[in-house]
Amino acid sequence: MSESEQSAEGSAQDPLPPSGQVPPMPESAPSSDPAEIPRTARGSRWAHLSRTAVLFLGIGTGAAAVGICWASLSLLGPDAAPAKSGDGQPAVAATGATRAPAPFATDGTLTLAEVGAGLETGEVCSGTGGYSDIDLGTQVNVTDADGTLVAIGSLGLGEKTEDGCVFSFTVDDITPGSKFYTVEVSHRGGLTQTEAALRAGGLEFTLGG
Repeated sequence: MSESEQSAEGSAQDPLPPSGQVPPMPESAPSSDPAEIPRTARGSRWAHLSRTAVLFLGIGTGAAAVGICWASLSLLGPDAAPAKSGDGQPAVAATGATRAPAPFATDGTLTLAEVGAGLETGEVCSGTGGYSDIDLGTQVNVTDADGTLVAIGSLGLGEKTEDGCVFSFTVDDITPGSKFYTVEVSHRGGLTQTEAALRAGGLEFTLGG
């Protein structure tokens, strides 16, 4: 192939602009804003780090988190976590205080002998004459060995029985710890009992007869 033929072929493949003409300018200038540059062109900030650097960075972050947790527990002190007993259950902390015994209750009956004549068994009755103070709601007092009033109860409804008019009563919230207690209905004298007897209940008072 001659030089003239090669020159003609090159001209056909790579046409050049006519002499004296300037290529047209782009409609807008290339953007210099990084936000408009494609992500693939800008690249990731991690792309410049080697795999080893990324690994060490992750290990350092984890160690810092563990250190912060450990420092928090150290500042809170040993009370931050519950102590464990031998069986793995949380141990109960010793407070040095002894829990006071809980109050207790007692119950019993008061019988007015030969009261309620003319009434059928089971009918409601009440004290009469010199026993008019014995009726529904009459106060029942409990005092300890020092004579201190420690609990108050009251009589219930009187009920006619073969023995007379019987009233039941219950006294709650009796303070424990006394050597003995005295139970008194109205001003009729008291019945002295030990704490064990009061806890057992079933006290019996009888008036008249």
